[in-house]
Amino acid sequence: MNSKILSILLIICSAALIAGFFIFTPTYIQSNGDVKHFSDNDMSFDIPNTWTVYEYDDPTKTPFLSSRPSSLIVEPASKSTYSYYDGNISELEQDGVLNTSATSATDVAIVTCEITKMDSLPEGVTLDNAYQSDSIYGIMESSGKFNLDSATVIQVDGKDARQFVYTVSYTKYKDTWINADGHYYRILCQAPTTFFDDAGSVFDNIINTMKLK
Repeated sequence: MNSKILSILLIICSAALIAGFFIFTPTYIQSNGDVKHFSDNDMSFDIPNTWTVYEYDDPTKTPFLSSRPSSLIVEPASKSTYSYYDGNISELEQDGVLNTSATSATDVAIVTCEITKMDSLPEGVTLDNAYQSDSIYGIMESSGKFNLDSATVIQVDGKDARQFVYTVSYTKYKDTWINADGHYYRILCQAPTTFFDDAGSVFDNIINTMKLK
């Protein structure tokens, strides 16, 4: 009898501990109508509710994620948000999975932002030429497929920053580097040129609402 009571108590305690673990874990994303607000220990920014911060939108994973990640991926929640398919995209999806037998990987455009935190810039690199540190520059510049469209001095959350817009073949990048009190943040956004203007409002909103803690 005592062993049964002990087993029941252990089960109850285990369940309570597991529940408490998830209840008291940090919440990184708050939804407010059409907007999601992301916040970790280093930064915060806003995105549309149709976008996601990879894994940080999943409550089953957030207890195990870092509150100071070295990088974040911000992208549309649905892979088919930006698609070259000219029919009814819903016909190609079942349970949220794109039916690649009816389309191909090239029909789904890669539209994403990667936010990277670093303690210093690569050797020999300054904010003024930070875009050149990317491997894509070294590969594509010599081939003539890299075109620097603009280089602008800006401020992000009151901090010194540089923003570079460049085109590589059929993909356009908005590459923003921020000097935040001796630490550096890079917001690298990309979209095919076909979708860049459409996705650009999301890219700009991430940058314009960025707060560095």
